[in-house]
Amino acid sequence: MIVASTGGRLAVLNSTVLGITGAIGLFSYIGVDQGLHALWNPTGAVIIGAGTTVAALLAFRISELRTALSALLAIFRDEESIATDIAEIVAFARLHQRGRIQEAEVQGNKAASPFLRLGLQLVADAAPVNDILDVMNWRIQKMVDQEAVQVRLFRTLAGLAPAFGLLATLIGLIGMMAQLGTATIAQVGEHMSVALVATLYGVVLANLVFKPIAIKLEQRTARRAAMLNVLLEGILLLRLGRSPTVIADALAEFIRESRDELHGAA
Repeated sequence: MIVASTGGRLAVLNSTVLGITGAIGLFSYIGVDQGLHALWNPTGAVIIGAGTTVAALLAFRISELRTALSALLAIFRDEESIATDIAEIVAFARLHQRGRIQEAEVQGNKAASPFLRLGLQLVADAAPVNDILDVMNWRIQKMVDQEAVQVRLFRTLAGLAPAFGLLATLIGLIGMMAQLGTATIAQVGEHMSVALVATLYGVVLANLVFKPIAIKLEQRTARRAAMLNVLLEGILLLRLGRSPTVIADALAEFIRESRDELHGAA
């Protein structure tokens, strides 16, 4: 399990880094082939950048924007492992099985995961199984809903960027048409550059930045929900009085099955 987990972490990290490296290489090639000056247009960049920023501010709260920006770092991090959390569940089970309830509670309060701390406290308090299910499932759903806002933000930006590219195209065409009778070829080219390059910026931002980020965050949420459900299974087994060995074996199997589900295995 550890080797597989490590491999998964490396795969996620490399896919993000390789994707960024590939995008840089692609645009470096295009820049050399077409000339970097041909791909840079300050007016188009301002329209796309300022437009998407203003639209995001109008559509989302500052706290949601701040959370979404901090979530960007998550796509570069390793996959989260729950090996330590499982070890804490097993340690709690050993103490609880031996009747050392107070020591078990102390062990539970040391858990790094707030989700696990709450679950172990409910077990120590001998809460009914249905109550544990209701509380812990609510916590999982709350996490999913919070992270769905981050995904929705980047998907919204992916739709807005090409729209502002179209806006810049219209501005460039309007400027060109307004001066069509008196403009020089250089002036006409400048207006056309705003129109075409800004459209390029919008398409690139939507398809190489915002949409991939949204997909990565969706995958991260799915993995986190799966891992929290594994921890919930461990908490329920604890409450049902299963032995530490049974709990450890069951959680190892749950982790394997959850990975198979996420990766589409039959």
